Amino acid sequence: MSLSDVFKKRTGYYYKQLGKYLKYVFNDHFVIALLILVGALGFAYSDYVETVSADAVLPRIVLVSVVFSALTIGGIRTLIKPADGVFLLPLEEELVPIMHKHLVVSVVFFSVGMSLVATAAMPLLEALTISETSFSASFVLTLVLLKILDLLTLYYSFKMTSSKNDFQLIVSKNGWILVTLVVSIFVSLSLGLILALLSVIGMFFVTFLKKSVTIWHWEKLIDTEQKRVQTIYRLINLFIETPYGRNKVKRRKLLDNLIVLFDKNTNPHLYYIVRVFFRQTSYSGLYFRLSLIGLIFILFSPTLWLRLIGSLLFIYLIGFQLLPLKQIMDESIHFKLYPYKNTDKIKAIQKLLAILLMISSILFSVASLNGGWDTFGIVLLVNTLFIWGFVKMYVPKRLER
Repeated sequence: MSLSDVFKKRTGYYYKQLGKYLKYVFNDHFVIALLILVGALGFAYSDYVETVSADAVLPRIVLVSVVFSALTIGGIRTLIKPADGVFLLPLEEELVPIMHKHLVVSVVFFSVGMSLVATAAMPLLEALTISETSFSASFVLTLVLLKILDLLTLYYSFKMTSSKNDFQLIVSKNGWILVTLVVSIFVSLSLGLILALLSVIGMFFVTFLKKSVTIWHWEKLIDTEQKRVQTIYRLINLFIETPYGRNKVKRRKLLDNLIVLFDKNTNPHLYYIVRVFFRQTSYSGLYFRLSLIGLIFILFSPTLWLRLIGSLLFIYLIGFQLLPLKQIMDESIHFKLYPYKNTDKIKAIQKLLAILLMISSILFSVASLNGGWDTFGIVLLVNTLFIWGFVKMYVPKRLER
């Protein structure tokens, strides 16, 4: 089997595993919730664009920050494994065309992504009189070129042996990207496009035409790929557990007083599941992250209906993602040894969800206070009614399946 066949096999396995987990992440409920969230954000964005004046500075700064963050996300999919640093060392030359192919695949993938980012930014650019219809393509091309620069720099760092030089290269690249964005948004789109094009030409020459003594820096290759894969599966682990990102169970003594609010040590199911929730980061971490994201979303939502949609959406997501807690009780040996009823487990889940969702509801209502006390009361009332219906009617039917 040739080295090319090895990486073809790895590619197939990689996408097969990724697809297997993503089909559980993007289930019907999540897709519907995501569509509602995107639609709500789209309406809020369109309303905000209408209020922006042409000489406003803050929207330009925010736009630079958002686009810069998007440009620095993502790397090259190399599919390098830790053992390759030993077994593929004699085949470094054969790895070159394979790495070229991986670079091209990454460039195409992220070019599409940056094109979408640029398209989403167009209404704001036009409101700031930065872009007209004839110049829209130049901003798209600028972002695509800057992403190519980012990937070329990463590819070049795979051949550098000095960590100091690697750090300097990354700082220089990020600085140049930031300068180009500032020039594009504050000065001229055409000038920004020229700077991006020149930087890509220069980096292409350094990466492929300049002779290098070192072919590959294996530690850098392995470490970068491991971090990339871990990042992907860390996101997937927010929804389901995978073998690539097992969460640790930790004894959290500081939360003992908080647990008393949930359980008085009289219900064995509640006693067990409350401690599972707090000690397993897969559930407590998910709850805190979704609550924080929802809090920020509602805090910056300009209208009442958007706050209501956001709060209901995040309450539903939190509740739905915590339903697998019952599966933990079903698989526990403690509840297989004693003749407990299934309804006892469901009641424990219902009580835990009711308390957790009400805490989130109160936080979301407080975040909506910038709309006045009327908004606070409406959001809290609607959330409470939704939680009652979710916990009392939806949860039992869902868990009895």
